[in-house]
Amino acid sequence: MASSIEIYDTRTMTHIGNHSFGIYRGSATWIDRKDGFWWVAFANYNGKHSFEGRDNRWTTLVKFTDQWIEVGAWVYPKEVLEDFSPNSNSGGSWRKDGMLYLTGHDKKIMYLMKIPETGYTLSLVEKISVTNPGQAFAIDRSEKKNEIIYAVNRENNTVVVEEIK
Repeated sequence: MASSIEIYDTRTMTHIGNHSFGIYRGSATWIDRKDGFWWVAFANYNGKHSFEGRDNRWTTLVKFTDQWIEVGAWVYPKEVLEDFSPNSNSGGSWRKDGMLYLTGHDKKIMYLMKIPETGYTLSLVEKISVTNPGQAFAIDRSEKKNEIIYAVNRENNTVVVEEIK
């Protein structure tokens, strides 16, 4: 459950820095940038992959400053955690409208979430059926009209391109 963020120059793919979390809140599974902050998901798992008595209810989304100071944290709704089980949150990215897409490890579902106005639990807005069975993904930010998602399908080692409506 030890994690670090590794930083590369995208032009040269030269390693230029990192931030090590050590053993923190879980396994860092995705990172994204929004409103001048870093957002990192720390996954926890059920069953044989659990750590130190934690299960996937310990999965947390954390907001950091550029100096890696934690300024906020949210847990996931019970319904989403049950869908993730026995695994956890694998992918995430912010949409242009400020909503958050999340995926688990193995279901063909994308979760549209938002930060709550009060409280500590993310709000589930909608479940969206997708063709890819979970894992990491990226939003094509060059696309101006539609949400185009690129995802890796681990079952057949392909890249899936999908428009989310």
